[in-house]
Amino acid sequence: MSSTDLLVVGGGIYGITTAIELNARGHRVALIDPGPIPHPLAASTDVSKVVRMEYGSDRQYTRMVDAAIDGFVAWNEEFGAALYHNTGVLMLSLTPMQPGDYLYDSYHTLRAEGHTLERMDSDSLAARFPAWNAANYVDGFFGPRGGYAESGRIIEELQ
Repeated sequence: MSSTDLLVVGGGIYGITTAIELNARGHRVALIDPGPIPHPLAASTDVSKVVRMEYGSDRQYTRMVDAAIDGFVAWNEEFGAALYHNTGVLMLSLTPMQPGDYLYDSYHTLRAEGHTLERMDSDSLAARFPAWNAANYVDGFFGPRGGYAESGRIIEELQ
């Protein structure tokens, strides 16, 4: 039996990507999971997962997601398949955004990080996204970076 530096328990999206990254950094890693991988009941192996950058005023988390999106795009190229879909993310509010609100803070954090966002009011929402009941939403924004990942298929490719 070979020795390992680290043991990762669970082969879901977090476990398998942690094991891959640690291995790439030169650590001897063992991954244990009761299987199968991907497990049909695991939360990380459903049809899709939203990938968004809107995390209030948390700039570090916003930067981490920004880097993760680059990783998803690289996997698309490596696997030769579109497993991450950059559709953009629409964030809406029933009331005007104001300082201290999650959406307000997300909007300003993303702008401070250099992202171009499209501010939305009821009229612009109705024009750009006619399927939405625009009268209910008075404020918000659309960010072109973000979308969804086919998490179950990604795990299949990574194992």
